[in-house]
Amino acid sequence: MMMDWSKVAATLESHARAASDPLGEGLLDEGQRATLVELARRIRAGQRAALLADEVGMGKTRIAVALIEAVRRAGGRSAIVLPAGLGAQWQAELRRFNPDDRTLLPLRSYEGFINGFVEENDAEGSDRRKRSHREWLLDRRQQRELPAQGWAAEPILMISHSFAAMRFPSRGDGPAGGWRRELLPNVARLVAGRGRNFIRDSFHQGEVGHVYASRRAAHSIATTILQHDLPHDLAGDQKWLPSDAYRQKILPLIGYGLGQFDLVVVDEAHKARGSDSSLSRILGPVSWEGPDPFRLGMTATPVELDSQQWIDTLGRISGRDDGEDMAALDALLEWIGGYVGKVQRLQIEELDDPLTSGFEAAAARFRDGLRPYVLRRDKRHDPEFRAFQDRHGDYRNVCDLAVTPDSQGFTRDWLRRFCAAEALSLLPQDDPRVKRARLSVAQGYGFGMTTDDEAEAAAQTAQAQGPHSVWLDAFTRAPADLYSHPALLAAARLIEGYAAKGEKVLVFGRFLKPMEALTRLLDAREMLRRLRDGQHWPATSVRKESRAAVRAAARDPDLGAPPGGMDEIDRMLAERYREWSSARSTELARLHREIEAMAQGDATAALLVRFLQREPGELHGDIAALLEALDTRRPDPATPWTGTEMLALFRALLSELAGEDEDDSTETLQSRLSAHLADYSGREGNFARMMSGSTAPQTRRLLQAAFNRPASWPMVLLAQSRVGREGLNLHEACRTVVLLHAEWNPGIVEQQIGRVDRKNSRWLRDLRAWQQGGCVDDPPRIRIHPVVVSGTYDDHNWQVLKTRWLELRAQLHGDVLPHVAGGPAPSPEKQALIDRIHRATPNFAPPGLATRTGQ
Repeated sequence: MMMDWSKVAATLESHARAASDPLGEGLLDEGQRATLVELARRIRAGQRAALLADEVGMGKTRIAVALIEAVRRAGGRSAIVLPAGLGAQWQAELRRFNPDDRTLLPLRSYEGFINGFVEENDAEGSDRRKRSHREWLLDRRQQRELPAQGWAAEPILMISHSFAAMRFPSRGDGPAGGWRRELLPNVARLVAGRGRNFIRDSFHQGEVGHVYASRRAAHSIATTILQHDLPHDLAGDQKWLPSDAYRQKILPLIGYGLGQFDLVVVDEAHKARGSDSSLSRILGPVSWEGPDPFRLGMTATPVELDSQQWIDTLGRISGRDDGEDMAALDALLEWIGGYVGKVQRLQIEELDDPLTSGFEAAAARFRDGLRPYVLRRDKRHDPEFRAFQDRHGDYRNVCDLAVTPDSQGFTRDWLRRFCAAEALSLLPQDDPRVKRARLSVAQGYGFGMTTDDEAEAAAQTAQAQGPHSVWLDAFTRAPADLYSHPALLAAARLIEGYAAKGEKVLVFGRFLKPMEALTRLLDAREMLRRLRDGQHWPATSVRKESRAAVRAAARDPDLGAPPGGMDEIDRMLAERYREWSSARSTELARLHREIEAMAQGDATAALLVRFLQREPGELHGDIAALLEALDTRRPDPATPWTGTEMLALFRALLSELAGEDEDDSTETLQSRLSAHLADYSGREGNFARMMSGSTAPQTRRLLQAAFNRPASWPMVLLAQSRVGREGLNLHEACRTVVLLHAEWNPGIVEQQIGRVDRKNSRWLRDLRAWQQGGCVDDPPRIRIHPVVVSGTYDDHNWQVLKTRWLELRAQLHGDVLPHVAGGPAPSPEKQALIDRIHRATPNFAPPGLATRTGQ
């Protein structure tokens, strides 16, 4: 059925009419409504592709959800292709427009796709196995991981970027190749009008359920192919196909199994460039699009390193994932490159009329070439940001944390290592360890550090000959203690300075070992500080993996470590914990009585009462862990508990653990709660927490919520760059970002800073409070601190990044001429040239918004 896009446009226009639409004020701001009006205009004009490139934190997701909801109301289906970790946030935004929305969590894998066809009676074997299978299937459906009536019945489907990165290995030399090889031959036989025998001996017992599901999927796909006369490549013998060839044949079939889409939304559309990336496979063979489809790309950084990336991103949203029919887009490349060249000249040459005229012409070509595709709002189009910049300059303050030989902790041993690494880089060599030494020593990972492969590296070093041997010996002569690394010590002191004022700090890094070391060092230093000041610390002893960090922290005389060493620290922790436990026991008895009185007819209160029941003596682990977990959610942990407060926080915790699903049983919730509390059991504190690729999605969601609460721990969140730089909202209680490891890609840095630079951020609240308080002292700003070891390759890395950053901001933010507040006034002639450049700077905002902001 052909999609009625005029109806979609009308719904978008109704969303934009804030005065009469109940979805108006509070849900969509002026800029978002202007974008919807422009999208409606383009849809009516027959355009079926757009790149929504709003700056980070401007609310792109809500615009996309408004379009998705308009398509749903018109009877169409939408696919959202996104990084899987953002699924919960998309679900929350979808519910803002449709409270009854039941969109599933992102489809991540081939196994997940097949599981969508699993039925309750697929398990074989004992009654226990069958019961366990039914419970698993029910839980997955309640958690909105699997559909109840098939993928094609879902009006909105989220698909992970990595979904198409699937593999189909053959199992030994057998032709069946396990259940993963069942779908393709079944579809081929069904389309040909034949069946396929089920030879049970070809499969392990645990695979049989997946075989049944694969055959149901094959039946659904074959029926769809025959009903719609769809193209397919099912010729030949499917048994012996190599993995890549099998995948190439099966991806379009999976697309038929997911159903036809009228709208495809691509979140973070700049990611995974290349025709063979998983994202490109999804947007190519997997996406079965309707006869008149619309593609909406979303990215704050459509270009990161070079102008060719504009073409890659625009080709993706234009449906040209196969690399064909790119002539129209390729014509843009020269215009984009010309504009970038003119910007570079503006930033280094004296401004004159020929240079200004050349920029005006290049900017016009750049603007006219991209405008049919691109819609972009940035901080220039927000009156509050613009007013700040006009009066005070940039609202962001980038201040390097320079680590020099004069810095505290920069010992002679560390200076020798840095000098040796720089010297090694100047000598001709083929050793890859030597090549990475310059960067690794500055950024605190790998070569010469306390790593798992240190013994092997030392053995190889011993074999070095010639001029390298002298410097390699100087570089590795004594084992390096990562906790004494001067960059980590400088970062810790900077972070602690903000935390002492009650401010939270977000830290980004690339490499796990230095991030783990900084996390443990921050916790160790805070623990010693609290022991010194007579405060509670949630641990009875120092765990083995943190003892090196505690020993390093104890060397700082300001922390007042006890003279008895680790034994005395353990004794003090145990004694303090017993005192705390005793006080809590008295409080717990009172709370138990209060909540028990509320438990009549309240299942949540009854569950909490069961948790609070205890034996005489110290608190048992579950109660202690629960109190620690709830403490982190309190606005003021120092005040006495009330039963009402504890029950409310307990209810909120269960709601987050359940993913806001009302169908969870008490047993299921209790199981998830126990798993969550295991993270608190025996933990040494959470002043600093780390989020990496191994952090479970549920834990990431809870960490995000805790970090956004001003008074609760963690005060410091260390996020691995590839995990935390996109999609996460970490702005409600933080306006300080520390960049532990320099990047090469300015787009990544923009995404990292965008975690705290968002609508309704801590910075905006601080700014409003500052204005209401009479504008005393300097205004608040978002603070960015790159950690840079001066004079090293790390320093060169940061200088290259800053140059690339300027080019990126010129293309995306209009920052062609740096904005300098309080500088000398230019001459009238030069001011006239500056004004011409500002007027010519490309602007891709919706027309109405651009007029209102005077751009």
